[in-house]
Amino acid sequence: MSENRYALDNCIKCSICVSHCPVARVTDKFAGPKQNGPDLERFRLEDPAAVHPSIGYCTNCKNCDVVCPSGVAISAMNCRAKGAYVSLHGAPLRDKLLAGVDRMGRAARLAPWLVNRLTGWQPFRLLAEKTLGISSRMTMPRYAGKTFRQLYKPVHVRGSSRKVLYYPGCYVNYNNPRVGLALAAVLAHNNIRLEVADFDCCGLPLTANGLLAEARAKAAKNLARLLEYVDRGYQVITTCPSCYLTLGQEYSELFQLDSRPLQEKLTDAFVFLSQLKQQGELAVSFQELPLRFGYHQPCHLKAAGCGVPSQALLQLIPGLQVVDLDAGCCGLSGTYGFKKEKYPVSQAIGDNVKRAVQESGVEQVITECGMCQLQIRHLTGAMVYHPLQVLAEACVPGAWLTPELS
Repeated sequence: MSENRYALDNCIKCSICVSHCPVARVTDKFAGPKQNGPDLERFRLEDPAAVHPSIGYCTNCKNCDVVCPSGVAISAMNCRAKGAYVSLHGAPLRDKLLAGVDRMGRAARLAPWLVNRLTGWQPFRLLAEKTLGISSRMTMPRYAGKTFRQLYKPVHVRGSSRKVLYYPGCYVNYNNPRVGLALAAVLAHNNIRLEVADFDCCGLPLTANGLLAEARAKAAKNLARLLEYVDRGYQVITTCPSCYLTLGQEYSELFQLDSRPLQEKLTDAFVFLSQLKQQGELAVSFQELPLRFGYHQPCHLKAAGCGVPSQALLQLIPGLQVVDLDAGCCGLSGTYGFKKEKYPVSQAIGDNVKRAVQESGVEQVITECGMCQLQIRHLTGAMVYHPLQVLAEACVPGAWLTPELS
């Protein structure tokens, strides 16, 4: 019996994945994670064409994986099904453009101010909606004037033996470099130098759009590069939950790449900092911050199974108040909410977050995911930051809690 068949047989038809699916909760356009996953996978093993068209409405939030009592990899089945559908029917130009996050980032570097002006100009947005199907209503991410790689300057630290490599991901590199710079500042404050290198996009936007062959190629390239550093004794840390989950889980689960050596050395930035604290090596003399934030837990951080590591450290900051919004999925899900036909679904899913922010009375929100940050800002108008920006402000006060760098 194959491993895939064994996983299918673990499904007990309890439908808890359906009851926790944010998409199925707000629309009947998605047949559901169980129906598109384990139910149809049995037929797809015999005939790859047995794909339900509604698979395109899966957001890859992985809530189905989190709640499954039998450990069935439902989201991986749905990702493979989406890839099968795209291989049979092709992907629209819109999806290919949105999935090419690193390509768009490199192109925007030529004139980020012009890209920002165009994507914020309503006539251009309406034209993009009519011709490509990109929603004219969703806020587009702004590009920073300089990338994280351009802005980051290694600092000298005194005799640290720790070797730490940072995988920034596309959003930090091209859109919000302040997050990566905040991490570097916090680590330098703790006498740890951050190593930065060139990497491709982790591949998640391609995976979510069914472009699995291109995603696998990026995965193989990234893995080979990352393992070079692992072999040299580096710890690899991320600040993006989606990158963390993709590098640590998707490369092996979805693409059958041997990423075990990387998994042993890969960690979330706040997990790494929490480990330093446990070992008595973290500087915890924080500046007082008389601020109040709402906290939103990204779906992919929940799926990664590392809890909410930022909250334990932020609780050590004098004067800081953090309110757990506990509102579930924000609904944007990477490129999903930028699509004209998916935008209403995205907003309906995110209504819980909007309501939670309003009821809590917070005017500022923190969350680890760049796309969650964008969606919450779009839904509520609140200022939204990465928790590392708050921690950096408490360690080395500066301009960490101001709009993105230009």
